[in-house]
Amino acid sequence: MHPSRARVAFLLLYGALLLWQIDRWFLTPHGLVSTWGSRASSRSVSAGSQSGVSQTFTMGADGLDGVWLRPVVGAGTPQGELVVDLSLVDGDRRTRLERVVVPAAEATRRASLHVPFRAVRNSRGHTYQVDVRHVRAADGPAIDLRVSRDDVLPSGRLFADRREQWGDLVFETSSRRATLPYWLHEVLRPWPSWVSAWPTVLFACLVFNGALAWACARAVGLGEPAESRAPVVAATRPRRRTMTPAALAAVSIVTVGGMAVAGRPVGRFQSVDLIAALPDARLETTWPTLHGGVSPQAVLFGDRAHRGLVAMPSTTIAWTVDVPAGAVLRLGAAMRADMWDRESDGIQMSVTIEHAAGQTVAADLTLFPMGVPAHRALMPIEVPLQAWAGQRITIVLKTTPERWGNAVNDVPVWTAPRIEWPRHPGAGTARVVR
Repeated sequence: MHPSRARVAFLLLYGALLLWQIDRWFLTPHGLVSTWGSRASSRSVSAGSQSGVSQTFTMGADGLDGVWLRPVVGAGTPQGELVVDLSLVDGDRRTRLERVVVPAAEATRRASLHVPFRAVRNSRGHTYQVDVRHVRAADGPAIDLRVSRDDVLPSGRLFADRREQWGDLVFETSSRRATLPYWLHEVLRPWPSWVSAWPTVLFACLVFNGALAWACARAVGLGEPAESRAPVVAATRPRRRTMTPAALAAVSIVTVGGMAVAGRPVGRFQSVDLIAALPDARLETTWPTLHGGVSPQAVLFGDRAHRGLVAMPSTTIAWTVDVPAGAVLRLGAAMRADMWDRESDGIQMSVTIEHAAGQTVAADLTLFPMGVPAHRALMPIEVPLQAWAGQRITIVLKTTPERWGNAVNDVPVWTAPRIEWPRHPGAGTARVVR
């Protein structure tokens, strides 16, 4: 490369990397709460109910100064205001820090709405709650807020109209505090004090950028001797080899055949995984938190691990499903194996099908593994759904304490709940409906 072009290339390459460092260390906050997601992984909840939408979260950065929301509105112009409250959470106590009122028509002009707060300088490690309500809506359309279907904020809780939801409000907190102080105060805290001192940090930055500049100069050929930049001319042109027709045909057959085999459906049955559809289920639990009562996790029975759904008593999980022809509900029920030897009076587990004509109890189990050795196993359950083919039903899994409401050492688990039906075009498709 010509020396002048090499210098330009060096300046562009190293300049871009230097600007990225400045943006990353001094302009980009670290520890923000963010659950931005795609529309495919989200749904909407109404902010126009009596209590609106409420989300708790723990802040990982100082300088909390706002939150981004994603309002959703149907046809027409919404009336009234969108009221946003920021509160500090201390156990069961809520202390409101600020209230921001945004005209509803203004709130829905953009896909994302930033609601500013007075900056909370020392916000790292504290728990906050954001409440959003659409008030005085009159005859206009109500404002919904887009929320994620997945549990992406384990430390947070989402309530819509005082009912806890499986998932989190899709929002992003904002802060003007930079990443570098976070590294100095948090990441380097266990190290000796001289490591996080500014002279050490500046020296490390200079050494790193010196090495980076040298690497960029070498990459663009800056500083190389003139003879090393001279083009090398091959003495002889190597003979070009071409693929024979037989080899080309063999490669084509293997490629097309492999793609056909890989794309061919496997097995006679299709399946809907109900654990994957958990965000679309109706969940009710007497436990203090929804995620404490309902927890997807791997469970071990014998020498085999199963995909399980722990449902602490008392808990109800209900999926509304469109039933295809020939469908069967399959799952397992058990007390988790690590509880078999612990003091317990047993657990009640039931499977109920709610349909247009009423409800049908498909399975009702009382498991007492401490006193009944036969109960120290995974109980398979199979429920034919052909009687409701073409209909919309609700599959209800319920766990309750066996006696006097005593749930000590009761950890019931449902394993691999799924709906299977024949892989035939005329059978239809099972679909979970929220």
